[in-house]
Amino acid sequence: MTRMRLALVGTIAAVLLGGCAASHPQRASAPPSTTESSTTAAPAAPTTSSTTAAGHPAGFAAAKSEWQQGATASSADQGTYLTQAATDLNGAIGSGAANTSGYATAVQELQQLASLPDADQTAAQSSEFQSDTTALNTFFGTSGLYQ
Repeated sequence: MTRMRLALVGTIAAVLLGGCAASHPQRASAPPSTTESSTTAAPAAPTTSSTTAAGHPAGFAAAKSEWQQGATASSADQGTYLTQAATDLNGAIGSGAANTSGYATAVQELQQLASLPDADQTAAQSSEFQSDTTALNTFFGTSGLYQ
């Protein structure tokens, strides 16, 4: 357990130092912590390619991440995640990337969800919520989020 905590602290320190490197160039050359070497490799930086390994444009992965994060956010904050997911998908569409089938519909559903009230929904709004979340869970390949 202690080793895991040390590894986590090393990873957090590396992220913080890396994030500060742009505004503090002298920190960019700081030696790595000794606990850093015992952690797994950091995720690869996003590629500049317009398509991910799964064959989806890069905006899909970002939108899916927003969709998943929104599911754990408070209902008052979910709209921010949904709106960003719609923006990410629109970016993929606008880039002219291939394989964006269904993106425009998903954008519309995300925007509809973001516009619904957080509480006291009418029967029609509740039905729209269920319909949109079911469709978006299918689109993103997630199961049961927001339901």
